[in-house]
Amino acid sequence: MVVNNRHKKNVLNNFRINEVDSEDVSLENLSINEIQTNIIKHSWQYTVQLNPITFYENNSDIQPNNEHQVWKETHYLSLYKSVLSILNKLTWTTFDQLVEEFQKLPIENIECLESIANIVALKAFDEPSFGSLYASLCKVLDITISCQNGNGLTYQMTFKKCVITVCQNYFQKQCIDDNTETIVMSIEHEQNQRRLKMQAIGCIRFIGEIYKQSLLSPYVVHYCIKTLICKTKERSLEYLCNLLKVAGKELNEKISLEDIFEHLIYLISDEMKSKVSPRIRFMVKDVIEVIMPSRLF
Repeated sequence: MVVNNRHKKNVLNNFRINEVDSEDVSLENLSINEIQTNIIKHSWQYTVQLNPITFYENNSDIQPNNEHQVWKETHYLSLYKSVLSILNKLTWTTFDQLVEEFQKLPIENIECLESIANIVALKAFDEPSFGSLYASLCKVLDITISCQNGNGLTYQMTFKKCVITVCQNYFQKQCIDDNTETIVMSIEHEQNQRRLKMQAIGCIRFIGEIYKQSLLSPYVVHYCIKTLICKTKERSLEYLCNLLKVAGKELNEKISLEDIFEHLIYLISDEMKSKVSPRIRFMVKDVIEVIMPSRLF
C-alpha cells in the first residue's frame, strides 16, 4: 500500500477544525481520491514552536534587553505557571470550575495563545491516560485572539486551531520520521529515545481523542492511519494500533477501514510470522478483536 507523493503533500495540510467547514460534505459519498478536491482548502498554518517557555541562561544574546521586555517575559512566565497549575489540578470533578478559571486568564495576543496551546498539548502527550480529559478541555475552551497578517488584514486565531497545529507539527516531525541511528547509544540516549517514543504515542492517542471531540475531520485521522501503515518500522505499527484503539470504532462509522484491516490481518498471518515481532502481532490482533472481531477466523 503506497501513498502517492502528491496526495501525501496535499493531505498533510488537511488537519482542520470542523467548526470552520465552509460546506457540508456527505462522508458516505466520498472516496479517498475525492478527499484531495473536497478538503484541500482547509489547511493548517505552521506557526507553533514546540518549546513554549524560554529559560534565560548566562547568554547576553538571549537576555531581555529592556524593561518592557523584562516585564513581558515575567508576565508570560507567570501566565504559563498559572496554566500548568490549572492542568495539574484538572480532574473530571474540578473540570467546570477550572475551565472557568482558564477562561479568565489574561491571554492578550497570539504569542501567548500559541504558547498556552503548546503547554496543554504537550501535557496531554506526556499523560496519555488523561487524553480524553485534555481533549474535552480543548473542546470547551472558547479563546479567540484577533490578529493581523502581513497585509494588514485581520483574522481570528482560536485556541483549538493552535492545539491542532501543535499536533500536526509533532506528528510530522516525530511520528512519521524514519531516520534511525546506527551508532552505539548511551544509556542516557536510550532513555531519551524511549521518552520521545512515549510522547509520540501520547500525541497519536491525543489526535484520536480530539477527533472523538469533533475537533478534527475524519479524513485527517484516516490520512494519519494510511501514512503509518505504509511505514516499514514496527514503531509505526505500534503508533497505528494506538490510534485505532482510541478512534478506530468512531472512524469506521464515517470512513470504511476495510482496506486497513485487510492489511493488518495479513501482518498477523503465518506468512508474516517471521517478519513481525510477537509483541506487535499481539497488539495488532487486539485491535482487530476490538474493532472488527468478525474479521478474525
